[in-house]
Amino acid sequence: ILIVFAPHLSTLLRTSNLKIQLARSVALFVTTMLFFQALQFIEQGQATAIFQIAPMIMSVLAVIFLKERLGPRRIISLIIGFVGAMIIIQQQAEQFTLASCLPLAATASYAVYSILTRYLGAAESAYTTLIYTAGFGAIVSSIILPFIWVTPETALDVMMLMLIPMIGGIGHFTLIQALQLTEASDLAPMNYLTLVFAMMWGALIFAEVPSPSTLAGGCLIVASGLYLLRRSRSRS
Repeated sequence: ILIVFAPHLSTLLRTSNLKIQLARSVALFVTTMLFFQALQFIEQGQATAIFQIAPMIMSVLAVIFLKERLGPRRIISLIIGFVGAMIIIQQQAEQFTLASCLPLAATASYAVYSILTRYLGAAESAYTTLIYTAGFGAIVSSIILPFIWVTPETALDVMMLMLIPMIGGIGHFTLIQALQLTEASDLAPMNYLTLVFAMMWGALIFAEVPSPSTLAGGCLIVASGLYLLRRSRSRS
């Protein structure tokens, strides 16, 4: 990111919302650390399913702090998506441990990050917000790294480690743009699609076969997200 924005760095680093920029950067860093830590103890599908509580928290926070309004249709869409996530989570209930609280804590932190990003709105350039997010993570990670470093063993490991920040950077940039253009509560149900993609990649890469309840819950989540997308386009 420094290389890409080097010619305009001095301009992009200027912000009138430094405290909010730092707070949202902390929230995203904590989210990432907690979720990665959770994957050491529980399966990807379970961690992702628990993370689907985020839209509910985001919507409540948006009403409280951003004064956004939740209409009946939006509430129904959120509930349908949440029910779908609960259908998937319930099959993991017997394996629920304290480690399951890690993605739950990550969910709360992510909701705060989303609300702060939406609060900034058009007041800040998406590029400025992205630089602060990446910069904070880079500085804090560099301090921690010497104590936990494990040298990659193969070129494939190195390549995959390089792909993570590239894909993550694109994802966070598009999320920032979306939150600047659309109400947080409108975008909330779209987060449920994360679970669908997690199941897809789990099947393709890790040979994880979704159970009937996982598929049923996934269908509800997709229906919720697609309905909200159609409604948002119609309103636009």
